[in-house]
Amino acid sequence: MGINMAESLTPAFQFGEPNKSVFIAKDTVAIEIDGSTYIGNGEVRLDLIPQAAVHIYSEFQGIPPSVSLPIFLGQKEITSFAFCGKRVDGFSLGLGGEVQKQEAVLKWLLEPDPMVGRGNESTAIQQLVFHLFNFKDFIGIRRSSEQRGSTLYYIEHVEFVSDSWRVELRSLMETRDNIKKLNAEGGYGLTHVGLLKKPDGATFAGKDAEEALQALKLFFSFARGIWCNPICAVGFDASGNRIWESWSSPEAAWHSAFSWFDPHHSEQLAGLFPGFIAKWNHEDWREVLTEVIYWYQNSNSSRGIDAGIILTQAAIERLSYEYTVKDRKLIEANGFRDLRASDKFRLLFSSLGIPIDIPNSLPEMTKLAKQFKWIDSPHALTEIRNSLVHPENKWCGNYFDIYSEAWNLGLWYLELALLRICGYSGSYSNRLASTRWVGTVEEVPWQR
Repeated sequence: MGINMAESLTPAFQFGEPNKSVFIAKDTVAIEIDGSTYIGNGEVRLDLIPQAAVHIYSEFQGIPPSVSLPIFLGQKEITSFAFCGKRVDGFSLGLGGEVQKQEAVLKWLLEPDPMVGRGNESTAIQQLVFHLFNFKDFIGIRRSSEQRGSTLYYIEHVEFVSDSWRVELRSLMETRDNIKKLNAEGGYGLTHVGLLKKPDGATFAGKDAEEALQALKLFFSFARGIWCNPICAVGFDASGNRIWESWSSPEAAWHSAFSWFDPHHSEQLAGLFPGFIAKWNHEDWREVLTEVIYWYQNSNSSRGIDAGIILTQAAIERLSYEYTVKDRKLIEANGFRDLRASDKFRLLFSSLGIPIDIPNSLPEMTKLAKQFKWIDSPHALTEIRNSLVHPENKWCGNYFDIYSEAWNLGLWYLELALLRICGYSGSYSNRLASTRWVGTVEEVPWQR
């Protein structure tokens, strides 16, 4: 299968309806038990129910009962597993079959996920196809059409380019049907397919592909508001041959989550991408983005708003240290440590051009601010957090009615801080706005 930017970009595997198992590869497998090796046939599948994971299903002939029976009973372990001659880390989810007939079947869970199943770190890749599950149904910067039978489907496209990478993301004929099914049933379903390549068309190594996929995981997850990682990426050479594959599974099941990205404004993705990748290419910022977006995801999808408040403020403080101390050198490390948490927030927000006044759209917090003499948002946020993390705090439990507002306010600040640090200057969806209709956006504060 060859892929060219001028051609139709299609999935590299036969993905079906949401939550259906997907065939990935088949080849010989080898397991080692008590120093003896047994060869069988294996099939790699991406299973999506009940939890997304990559499994290798294997069948063996000629395993003596004296070997297989102790495995059945949990008295012995499989000491190594290999697929197509490549060692596969993970663990057995059970050995079955007919012991007396010396027939055995094995289900092996791939761990860690992802795993490079074809090629290696030095494989020279011309372009790479990846698959995005559970992403937003966006309106593209441009649109094409494809026909199946008598039905015409509109395909949404968006491209984003940095100094390091060019990415094309497009919807599929099945995108809207899959999202409709996901909204009704939940789970996991393919919504978009993407193409990654160098801006100048140069080849890149398998190791570079792995790092780029990690960057895209954080990028798409920040846009989606839940974990949204590119999966089952396939690298092609200049002749269109499959030379590299990464086997992986989607991390988060479908659920609604608010974020700064509005699906009717896909130019927002294009606007953020170059600055985001520039930060990713900086070693210190790579670590920070990984930590902060991890906390952002856990907070944004948190079932416990009180936990979300704590996680969000930990992320803001981490950003404040990296930006004000290490990046901009606005204050020395010792001086930063001596600051109150609210002052760490003020220093970050003020230096980024983000307003610190309590927004009028938060009526309950505005009311309590007058009662408790909170002078601004950093003051209010840190007082509420302190009441949660310090059980001896005299106001512990007294701010319950504004937890939701505090949670959203913290996430609003975290989203804006990340956007500003990445040099973003476009529009965004304001989670604090009184109306949150899809398509309603506003300029970021530092552009007003």
